[in-house]
Amino acid sequence: KIGKSGRKEQIEQCAQNCQMPYQQAGQVTQQEIGNFQNRLQNGMMQCQNDAQAMVTPDMQGDEKKMRQVENNLFKCIEGAVGKSKAELGPMRQRIESRMVVESSNGGGGDSGEKKGWFGRG
Repeated sequence: KIGKSGRKEQIEQCAQNCQMPYQQAGQVTQQEIGNFQNRLQNGMMQCQNDAQAMVTPDMQGDEKKMRQVENNLFKCIEGAVGKSKAELGPMRQRIESRMVVESSNGGGGDSGEKKGWFGRG
């Protein structure tokens, strides 16, 4: 602890060290959310590609056949969204596991106890 008599550089270093866990937590979370969004978007794009691949020139004027393609598209999208919803739990676990660090005990040694970045175990 620096207190009021600490040098400016020491105070700045201390502040940077205190902010680091929060910055890392934000980076981990943003990365996981970005990956999640990409997987969802890729799944939906695959559904659109599959639907487009089903359409033939003679189907374009046939409302019944186009409705079938549309229904298949909606089912595929529902499946992609359902799969993404199922990925939320594991994503949360990955985020939380990356926010766990070794905490030291009060005597300067390593107690080996795992604690969250923000002091919560």
